[in-house]
Amino acid sequence: MTESRAGLPACARGRFDERQSFAALAARGEPDWHVTVMNAIQGDPVLRQVDSGELRDSLLEISPAQAMELAGLISVGSLLYGPHPSLRVPEAERDTCLREVLGTVGEDARFFTNHGHAEDGAEADFLASSFHADVLTGLTIDICLIGVSDENVLVLWRFEDD
Repeated sequence: MTESRAGLPACARGRFDERQSFAALAARGEPDWHVTVMNAIQGDPVLRQVDSGELRDSLLEISPAQAMELAGLISVGSLLYGPHPSLRVPEAERDTCLREVLGTVGEDARFFTNHGHAEDGAEADFLASSFHADVLTGLTIDICLIGVSDENVLVLWRFEDD
């Protein structure tokens, strides 16, 4: 487990491919949670390219149920070739772990993403095979899920270059 994954439940170990993803839980050290996100990602060679203004302007709020779907996409599947078909089928171990990961943020967490389907509101399908995103890393494509509470910030991010 890398240092960035500290604070996450043990089940997160190996759940997020370190070559193509980033997962971290950070104590919310600033009133503006965007600052906490930027501080959390600065040690990652891919994510340190993220511009704080673009981050602020590119995120849309999603529901906790949608966050669960998106956490699955970040942990399993490809942004270039589509979500793994297994994500459409409940899998107890994976789903329990992802609920636990999302729960680390806190009870009243709000979730945000740069995934384009967030524009669809309650009808959003984050497991659709095609989608658009506000790319923040300068790579071919990246998708983030950020959970925010008064105490913590969860950052899950997948990035792929073709």
